[in-house]
Amino acid sequence: MQERFRGRLDLKIHTVNSPEAAAYPLKGATNVFVGEEWVALDVATSMEKMEAYLNTILADAG
Repeated sequence: MQERFRGRLDLKIHTVNSPEAAAYPLKGATNVFVGEEWVALDVATSMEKMEAYLNTILADAG
């Protein structure tokens, strides 16, 4: 997704035991957030759904 949305998306990857993840009640190994919003697993694991979701978020952001 970083390549697809180059310049419009700032990707950061953190492990579940990182300080950045400590504020969230994470129960599984796969968790995706856009800003502070959790992304549903079925969206996060689908290239097509995630692309559509990010397009909507970025369009709303202006």
